[in-house]
Amino acid sequence: MSTPSTMTAAIRAVVFDWSGVLTESPLSGLRRYSVELGLPETALDRYIRGDEEFSKVERGELSVRDFLKGVCVRVREEHGVEIEIRRLGAAMVDTRTLRQPMLDLVAELSGRYTLAVLTNNVAENREHLATTLPLDHFAFVLNSADVGVRKPDPLIYRELLRRLDCEASEVVYIDDFAENLPPAADLGMSTIEFTDPENLRIRLAELGI
Repeated sequence: MSTPSTMTAAIRAVVFDWSGVLTESPLSGLRRYSVELGLPETALDRYIRGDEEFSKVERGELSVRDFLKGVCVRVREEHGVEIEIRRLGAAMVDTRTLRQPMLDLVAELSGRYTLAVLTNNVAENREHLATTLPLDHFAFVLNSADVGVRKPDPLIYRELLRRLDCEASEVVYIDDFAENLPPAADLGMSTIEFTDPENLRIRLAELGI
C-alpha cells in the first residue's frame, strides 16, 4: 500500500521502520523456534503481534525479562509445552540481521534526504541499534520505549514530525505492518507498506525518489 495524495509534494525526509524493514521479519525467529517445539509455525506470533504485554515492553512499562517470564508461563498453560527463557529470548533477537539491499538503499538516499528510523522497540535494544545501524546516515532513531508511546498511536507520528522539523507532506514513512500506516497518512505523510526491497524502490520511484 502506498498513499498517493502527496506525490507532488517535495519530499525532504524518508523514515524507515527497523524490524521487518531494515531487518528480517520480526516473527521469523519465533516461527523457527515454534517448529522446534513441535507447535504450529505461527503459535508464538500472538505473544508479540497485537499482544498487550508486549506493547507494555515497547512503551517502556515492562522489562523484557519480565515479559519473557510471562510468555513462558502462558505457553505452558495454553500449549502444555515447557520453553526456556534464554532460548525464547534468543529466538526473538534472531531476526535482527540487517538486510544488505536496504543498507544499500539507505546509503544512496543519504545526503539527498533526511533519513530517520521510527521503531516500536524495547529499551534493552538501544545499544544494539546504536552499534549495528549505520547511524551516520540517520538523523535520529525514534524508539517507542524512549517516549512511552508506540505505533499506531498518532502521538508518536507527531513527535516524529517535530524531530524532523518537516511538514507531513514532505515525509515518506515505510513500515511492514499495514496497521501502522494510516495514522501517518492521516497526518499527510506519504506511506509505503514494505514487502521487499525491490518493490520499495518501485514505490519510492513513484514518489519521485
